Amino acid sequence: MGDAIDTIHVNVEYFDGRGEGNVGTPYYVASCDEIVAVTDAQTLDELLINIREMIDCFLDEPDPAAELGIVRHPRIVAAL
Repeated sequence: MGDAIDTIHVNVEYFDGRGEGNVGTPYYVASCDEIVAVTDAQTLDELLINIREMIDCFLDEPDPAAELGIVRHPRIVAAL
């Protein structure tokens, strides 16, 4: 196995809640390819908390470098 990944990239998308003609509540969705995970929230502040929890759950393995190929405390880069 090569070097462990030290950066996790998170893609953030905004949805206005009007998909397919419905008028609903706007929300954000964050996804991450390195750990294949998705989370959502109605505000950016809430989304940041959810992203951290999402990543922490995946890095809760005894040895994330061996199990997932990711260092224990990676950088998190979010793109909106």
